[in-house]
Amino acid sequence: MRFPIILGLSVLPALCQAESRPAAEPQILPLALTGPAYEIANQAYAAYNEKNYDLAIAKAREALRQRSDVDRLRTLIRLAERDKDRRDHPERYPGNKKGFGNGQRSLQAYAHGDYDRAVEYARRAVAEAPNNADYRMMLIEALQRQRRLDEAERATREAIAALGESPALTRRLASIREQKAVDLAAQGYAALARGDNDAAVSHAREVVRQYPDEMAYRRLLVSALIAQQQYAAARAAATEALALNGNDAPLLAQRGQMRLRLGDRRGAQQDFSQALAVGTLPLRDQASLYAALGQPREALARMQAARDKGELEPGDEVQIAYFLMQAGDDRGALGEFKRIDRSKGLSPKQTQDAAYSAMRAPDDTQAIAYFTRVLDYQKTGDLQMPDQQVFDTRRAVSDLSRVWGVTNTTTYRGASTRNGLSGAPSTSNDSLQNSTEVFWRPDGYRNARFVELYGRITDTLWNKEGGNDKGLDALQGAVGIRFKPFTEYNVMAAFERTFPLAGSKVSGDWLVRLGYGSSIGTDLRVDVPSWWTSQFYAEGGRYLRDKRNYFNSEWQLGRSIRLDRVSPRLVVFPHVVLAADYDSKMRSEVDANGRTRTSSDNAGGAGVGVGMRYWFRETKHKAPQSYIDFSVQYREKVFGDDSAEGVFARLTYSW
Repeated sequence: MRFPIILGLSVLPALCQAESRPAAEPQILPLALTGPAYEIANQAYAAYNEKNYDLAIAKAREALRQRSDVDRLRTLIRLAERDKDRRDHPERYPGNKKGFGNGQRSLQAYAHGDYDRAVEYARRAVAEAPNNADYRMMLIEALQRQRRLDEAERATREAIAALGESPALTRRLASIREQKAVDLAAQGYAALARGDNDAAVSHAREVVRQYPDEMAYRRLLVSALIAQQQYAAARAAATEALALNGNDAPLLAQRGQMRLRLGDRRGAQQDFSQALAVGTLPLRDQASLYAALGQPREALARMQAARDKGELEPGDEVQIAYFLMQAGDDRGALGEFKRIDRSKGLSPKQTQDAAYSAMRAPDDTQAIAYFTRVLDYQKTGDLQMPDQQVFDTRRAVSDLSRVWGVTNTTTYRGASTRNGLSGAPSTSNDSLQNSTEVFWRPDGYRNARFVELYGRITDTLWNKEGGNDKGLDALQGAVGIRFKPFTEYNVMAAFERTFPLAGSKVSGDWLVRLGYGSSIGTDLRVDVPSWWTSQFYAEGGRYLRDKRNYFNSEWQLGRSIRLDRVSPRLVVFPHVVLAADYDSKMRSEVDANGRTRTSSDNAGGAGVGVGMRYWFRETKHKAPQSYIDFSVQYREKVFGDDSAEGVFARLTYSW
């Protein structure tokens, strides 16, 4: 069972999903005054209100020295200098104070954060003195502060029409347009955050049209197209943006992800490598790219460095577990999953991945616990899983929890296929044999790399030829050990001791066996009513004392059909069969009449058959653990001994 490569990053979540704001948002409005500059500015306004113009100018200049970006302090200085000049030289101002009172009230309201009144008084001042640049600038700034950008733009254009072009008004008009673009981009990011991808694409296209050279808006457009699953369009938008700046690391990473989705693996690797070479990405994003490049150890190192520097975001730490899984360190990954589970808890999907990691570690107990939680999540609707995946998960719990079993097999003219280790073929052409075996796995399932200790009793119940041993005369026992060394390959090796029971005539011996099996569709399926099934086994062995070698093989191919009208756990299996046997003890024989019987040390046949299997003994968390299986075949001899042809039957009870 393979885990789905989940990089918390589909491969690149931080780079390909919506950001909360543009990466390089222009600062349009003056920052709010704080600290010493705020105190000094208040003193300047207070001095101006008290008509202490020299002190107001001095305080405003000091505040401006600390915060040169605050234009209203320059306005205060100009007003204080003007009013001081009017006070000291009244002859220069023959009664022309139009707008002065409302301008002063607007300035005071602005200073106290009452922008509505600041706008109201500024409009009155402009109406009274339309050629006064200070009043118009106060109106524009108060409107900007309220983000009434359309009105601010209109007021700026009216000022240019009344006063003519000036650097200050030109800069202000540009800043308003930029601020409107920032707001439009913010609407695009907000649309992405709430899942309105169509609106996000629309906002992004408009802001890119207005400011085509701003890379932050280009990245917004690419992210919006990705969210809309327009991967080809997203790749094209990223390519267009990179034509302006070929070393924009986030865009390179985004385009690489799109190339990967569209099947251009080489192009994706080039983009990922170039993005890493630029060197501006955060450590956590570098980790994502190294994972995408198939370098999980480098990814792990970057993510651990990000953790050490406190740069991880919520949910990032689980990526360390995924990188350890990719690097083949399932034991380390399981440790991370368990630590996160204890501290913050795992999501249902993360619990599922942790279960597979535990199975491979191998930690059977922990894997069973995680798989059980996964099945409970599916039952409550917290994790969506297809029916067959639910069954496969239950099958995993069954396999992991099995530590012992019993199998009873009765065969007519054939060998048992249990575990691909069946024993030598019978030297008798027509016989009925029974074998009962008990096995124990002392160390558990261990990701299908288990060791089994077993004991077996075998007897020939009936034999067509009266001279051959049967009943108590043929009763024999065996004890042995077998092991399966590989997870991916069904190879089994065994070493056992056979011995006579109840005074039988069987000679004891040492037996070495090696078997291989391969199967498709032999387990029950719940997603379809019928499916193709193939099973093959081959086994070779040697009796050391008797110096006897043998080989058995059988291949079945057919269609499994679930008989739902009878029981959803009953399956019929019509199939074709090929079989071949070899036994170094089988030789040609001459009967009493001197005739040579057709006999050799090998036999091969082909034919058709039908099997029927009933599954039972299941629980809420376990797939059926036991079955009864009956099959009957008819084969024609292809080569060798006559034992290859005729009827063959097998009845198996597995608990």
